[in-house]
Amino acid sequence: MTHRGQSIWPFAGKTAVLALLGLLLLSFGVLADVKVEGWRDQSYDYLISNMNDFPGYVFLTSSAIWGWDYASLINSTGSFGGGYKLDGFIVHAMETSDFDRDKFFSQRDQYDQEIVNCTKYCQDNPRIVSANLTLPKSISVEERIPLSKIEVYLNVDSISDQALNISKTKMLYYYENGTIQELPPE
Repeated sequence: MTHRGQSIWPFAGKTAVLALLGLLLLSFGVLADVKVEGWRDQSYDYLISNMNDFPGYVFLTSSAIWGWDYASLINSTGSFGGGYKLDGFIVHAMETSDFDRDKFFSQRDQYDQEIVNCTKYCQDNPRIVSANLTLPKSISVEERIPLSKIEVYLNVDSISDQALNISKTKMLYYYENGTIQELPPE
């Protein structure tokens, strides 16, 4: 409906421009997941080095992109990693006495039994505290660099009812020739 003397074209023109911008932005999102020649993805392997100092807690991860749809229980060695290259991990902790293993594992992923959809149990659960940082799953490296593995060591600094404080302590770069290089965390 238009008022006297007004045209529908300014509205239609704005709509067309917004639609065109939306398509343009979507195409850039698709390009972000395309392999770049001469580069490859190198996953990070994470290790919570002092997890045994907190025997009264279980540690969980969730996806930075999909949240609790992709959650997992961190194993007793404190190691975790893998997943979709553009995603990241968020680490969480919960007192062992409050953790209901059956509810957590009630909706396992059909392709990876270690991954669960924990949305119903985990989302808005006041017993779960989340870490103060997001951990990327991988990094792009030049193919000519003979890197075979990157380990990132984490330290649980403190856990309270409201916060889980974790810090990166060191990074180990493993090369195909057997060399290991230790660097400060990024």
